[in-house]
Amino acid sequence: MRGRRLLWFVGLWLAGIAAVGAVALLIRLALPY
Repeated sequence: MRGRRLLWFVGLWLAGIAAVGAVALLIRLALPY
């Protein structure tokens, strides 16, 4: 199934963006300029 692989790819991509956003938010909270 081609759609399932695409769904997997999109899921991993969104998870990566969410992880980067969470790390950036934690750094910003930990280091208030």
